[in-house]
Amino acid sequence: GFIAYLLEPKSEAKKLVDKDATATNAEGASSNSTVSPRGSSPTVREGASQPPRASKKKEYGSDLVLRKMSDGTERSFADVLDYTLSRDAKTLAFTVSSKKEETNGVYAMAPQMDAAPVSLLAGKGKYQKLTWDEDQTELAFISERDDQESKPPKFKVYLWERGTAVLKESANRNHSTITAPNAVSEIVSTSSPGFRKDFVVSDKATLGFSLDGSHLFLGAAPPPEPEKDADQEIPADEKVLVDLWHWKDDYVQPIQKIRAEQERNKSYRAVYLVKDKKFMQLADEKMESLSPSNNGRYAIGSDNRAYRVMSDYDPGLTDYYLVNADDGGRKLVGQKQRFGVSLSPGAKYAIYFDGKDWNSYSIASGAIVNLTKNLAVHFFNEDNDTPELPPPYGIAGWTKDDRDVLIYDRYDVWQISPDGSSAKNFTDAVGRRDKIAFRYVRLDPKERSIDPAKPLLLHAENEETRDSGFYRDRINGGLPEKLVMGAKDFNNPTKAKDADMLMFTASRFDEFPDIWVTGLEFKNPKKVTGGDEQRAQFNWGTGELVGFKNADGVALKGLLLKPDNFDPKKKYPMIVYIYERLTQGLHAFRNPGPGTSINPTYYVSNGYLIFMPDIVYTTGYPGQSAMKCVLPGIQAVVDKGFVDENAIGIQGHSWGGYQIAYMVTQTNRFKAAAPGAAVSNMTSAYSGIRWGSGLPRQFQYEHSQSRIGGSLWEYPMRYFENSPVFHADKVQTPLLMINNDEDDAVPWYQGIEFFLALRRLNKEAYMFSYNGEKHGLRKRINQKDYTHRLQEFFDHFLKGAPAPEWMEKGIPYLQREKEKEKYRVAGEYEQRP
Repeated sequence: GFIAYLLEPKSEAKKLVDKDATATNAEGASSNSTVSPRGSSPTVREGASQPPRASKKKEYGSDLVLRKMSDGTERSFADVLDYTLSRDAKTLAFTVSSKKEETNGVYAMAPQMDAAPVSLLAGKGKYQKLTWDEDQTELAFISERDDQESKPPKFKVYLWERGTAVLKESANRNHSTITAPNAVSEIVSTSSPGFRKDFVVSDKATLGFSLDGSHLFLGAAPPPEPEKDADQEIPADEKVLVDLWHWKDDYVQPIQKIRAEQERNKSYRAVYLVKDKKFMQLADEKMESLSPSNNGRYAIGSDNRAYRVMSDYDPGLTDYYLVNADDGGRKLVGQKQRFGVSLSPGAKYAIYFDGKDWNSYSIASGAIVNLTKNLAVHFFNEDNDTPELPPPYGIAGWTKDDRDVLIYDRYDVWQISPDGSSAKNFTDAVGRRDKIAFRYVRLDPKERSIDPAKPLLLHAENEETRDSGFYRDRINGGLPEKLVMGAKDFNNPTKAKDADMLMFTASRFDEFPDIWVTGLEFKNPKKVTGGDEQRAQFNWGTGELVGFKNADGVALKGLLLKPDNFDPKKKYPMIVYIYERLTQGLHAFRNPGPGTSINPTYYVSNGYLIFMPDIVYTTGYPGQSAMKCVLPGIQAVVDKGFVDENAIGIQGHSWGGYQIAYMVTQTNRFKAAAPGAAVSNMTSAYSGIRWGSGLPRQFQYEHSQSRIGGSLWEYPMRYFENSPVFHADKVQTPLLMINNDEDDAVPWYQGIEFFLALRRLNKEAYMFSYNGEKHGLRKRINQKDYTHRLQEFFDHFLKGAPAPEWMEKGIPYLQREKEKEKYRVAGEYEQRP
């Protein structure tokens, strides 16, 4: 076999490119290959470089190395920018971008032979996007070789038919030449019939063949703006920099700014019919997005223009169309849909979820059939408690020839005919009976449809205990057969390509997810890594579920983590960590490490109990909903007799931070609280911006996580009642807050509003704002700093440790650098063994 890889340019080469972008010290691809023995290093040519994509300088290639695995011999090819090695290892194709521009081009060679590469297309210009069809008999690429003088030059699409034959040596066995390859054809350009006059072939779009190679999809777009001459640039101090926020804009200015590069690079999907040699423009300004079927004959197009303005407060609505890729025709499939439309593998049906039921659309007749309305179970997420249409549990896939679609309910898998003629519970309701959620495991990554003649592997998870494992079942067979099940988190396995062997991981809170190998029966699995041996050297902990009922009588659970040396006769400090539902993480292995929130493993190892209660919500009352779940959950643990009731703290970030900020205005249950990145004033946050995406925050309150259920003008009192800042006078709990000054999700002024309210009311509060950090801490040095301070805060209030100096004296602005260095050194010293 062979392996091919590109080398990074040498640092000296990078400097040379920066100093002289017109230097010509690279050789052509037809004369620069070398052979080196096993273990030797190929030479990297000076001047080869790959500057960042954003750079306006020309991008030059570097050395491509081809290694023969049997003996380690290597060949290298200079100035290569992109390459592809066919699956049969009989053709290596690559593009050259050299300072000797006449040697640029697309080249091919046979790895088994010593002959030099042959040119498929060469000359000054760029050559990009090498793309094989599925059978790798055809290779497509783009180039602007024929339009070098234009600004900007126009690309064309080319096709090389490798065919079933591959590059071969000539009859005289002369290793310096090989038989000429098939000619490259120019297949799409701006002069192609049907090509829009205001479009060009986009070099930003992907090329892609349909599964059978009959359709080649490409992108077309308006020509990019030519690069401005630097001498003609307006001086910075003479430029007017201003944004106009227009009430009729599709998207507000922050979204436009975030998506500016995406918009500049936007293209509209088109297709080239390989057999008919015909070009067809499919997408356009009225239908920007298009997803082709496997066979390329049809596609699903989407148009959200009618819903863009309302996406500020109700995002995700789209109209979907069936597009005939052979003639460009469009038919409306679904209007104002929220969950998307997809095609079956054979493109006989489209399928979509309407918020309650699954529906099919017949490609042949246009008939729409509700597939699940007469079934006595729900196919939407029954636990959804946000004020929006609940999402579906999903689809396992389609059987061969689009005969059946396999659809999930909460527990089981249903086998349903897409014409609505039949429906049966494929897992025989065993999932619902045993409270086990069955989900199909796809072992073949190239699988297009499910073979009904073969057994199906199902991942299984018990909803009550969180035990997991695997079952096996057959379409039109008997009951699901249990293969393995246990109190662990079994991750989906990977199958060996040429053997009936599986590789998987399994973890618990106190068991590292080592790698195991086993056969398809899961008998006698063998552990092949030893990560848990390292973990076993530490005082870790155990995890268990604790049942309780919230204040409304809803049965819930919480995740309780206890130290390894737990003594039920002792009284332990406890930290409550909250978000929404968390008990699904019972068997998650949690590496100790710094971050933005408490690390459960670290705290448990140091003598704390950690409790994570599930929270359910009533629309309009998110703050009270949290109270109704968290406090009864805490009491259920306290009733066990091993919690120090005077040493209970609480911590959470983002949505968890909000709920904590609210709760401390309503209860004195907590000795200390650390709400991170919390919204404190819903009335001001409602019309704020999520700066990372540019999205207005209104949708979050009306239809998403914040769960108010309407606008500020519909429910002003809900916004007021759920805003901690308006009840800050009731806070009696010491607070440690973190609100970073470049938070890209929750505006950091939310922290300022709450902090200043607490300061005005003479309440004990500390707020860290890490400069330049986002919603969560990204820099490890800052993670370590905050992790240390968070521990000091809780150790002081929950364990009686002395207050650190920053709590006693603060950190004056002029002393902050000195304090951080002193603090960092002290922290490192304290953590030494």
